[in-house]
Amino acid sequence: MLSVLAVALAGCDLGSSSTQTGARTPGAPAPTVAVPSSAQDLQQTVINVIHTVQPSVVEVKSQGGGGGAIGSGEILTNDGYIVTNDHVVEGFSSFSVVLSNGKTAPATLVGKAPSDDLAVLKINQTDLQPITIGDSSKVQVGQFAIAIGSPLGLQQSATFGIVSALDRSASEGPDGPASELTGLIQTSAPINPGNSGGALVDLQGQLIGIPTLGAANPENGAAANGIGFAIPSNRVKFVSDQLIKNGHLTTTGQGFLGIDSADVTPELAQANNLPVDSGVLVIDFANDTSGKSPAQQAGIRVGDIIVAINGHDVTSTGDLSGELISQSPGTQVTITVVRGSSSNRQDIKVTLGERPTS
Repeated sequence: MLSVLAVALAGCDLGSSSTQTGARTPGAPAPTVAVPSSAQDLQQTVINVIHTVQPSVVEVKSQGGGGGAIGSGEILTNDGYIVTNDHVVEGFSSFSVVLSNGKTAPATLVGKAPSDDLAVLKINQTDLQPITIGDSSKVQVGQFAIAIGSPLGLQQSATFGIVSALDRSASEGPDGPASELTGLIQTSAPINPGNSGGALVDLQGQLIGIPTLGAANPENGAAANGIGFAIPSNRVKFVSDQLIKNGHLTTTGQGFLGIDSADVTPELAQANNLPVDSGVLVIDFANDTSGKSPAQQAGIRVGDIIVAINGHDVTSTGDLSGELISQSPGTQVTITVVRGSSSNRQDIKVTLGERPTS
C-alpha cells in the first residue's frame, strides 16, 4: 500500500495552472533528469568496482550422492586456489568451477574448516586474477558494500547495500556445518541461495567478507529481506591460508571461555526464579585445546549468569561471542556474573584458552 500511495501522490497535479513551472506540451518527450555529479561519481565507482572484481569471482558446482549444489567462490591465487563456503561442498564428491569468461574447469577439494564454514578448492589454471583482500577490522557500519556471486545460479550478479552491523552471531541450524558463526558482518546487500561463498566488497574493490547466509523470519521461516551475514575477510584469510598449506585448520587463533550456555529470557527467569531476566546462563563447561575449561579453572560455576565482559553488558550469547571473537588465546578478561538468588555482581578474571578446531 505504501508503494501504491507514493506513486499516486507523485502523479497528483498539485495545481492546474497552465503556467505551472515544468509543464510541457502533451506528446512532447519527457525532460531529462539532471543527476548530481556526486551521484554520477558514485554510480561510476560502483560500475568500476563490479567490472574489476567480477573476474575474481566464480560459480562453484558440486555434485554427488544423486544431488548437487550451486554456490560462489573467490580466486585467491593466480594458480587456481579458490575459497568458498563449506556448506557449498559438504556431502559432495565432484566439483567444477565456472570462470567469469564462461569457461568451466574441474576442481579438487583442498581442505575444509566446517566450524568456520569455509573450504578451499583448486583448479589447474594459471594467470587468474586473485581478489584483493581487505582488512575487515576497519569495516564501519554504514559504508557501502557490493555482493557479487551466483544467486539462484544467475552468474556474476551484483547487489548493492550497506554494512548494517558488525560482530553478529548467527546459527546455521541443524543442517549447517557450523552450529554458530560469530563476528559476522551484517549487510543489506541482498543475499540469496547461490551467493554463498561469493564476495562482499567495498568501494575500493577489496574483499571485506564472504556472504554465507541470510536471516530468516522467526514467525514463518521465510527469508528476511535485507538481512544477510558475511564471514569477515580477516577470518577468511586466516583460515584459507592454513587450508592451502595443511589441508585442514591447525589453529583457530580465537580466545575460548569454555562454557555451554543458554540465553536468559524473562520467561526463563520467571520459570526458574532467576535474579535477572537477561544474560548468559552457564549450564556446563567445554574444554579448550589443552583439555580444560578456562572458565571452570577461574572459578565460574554452573548456574552463574554472565551479565558483562570487560565492563560491557552481556544480554545474550551473541553479545558474549561478539566480545570474545576479537580476543586472542592467553588474553585475560573480566567476566561479571550474578550467582545464586542475589542480584549482586561478582567479577572473575579468566585467562582465555584457544577454541578447538572442531
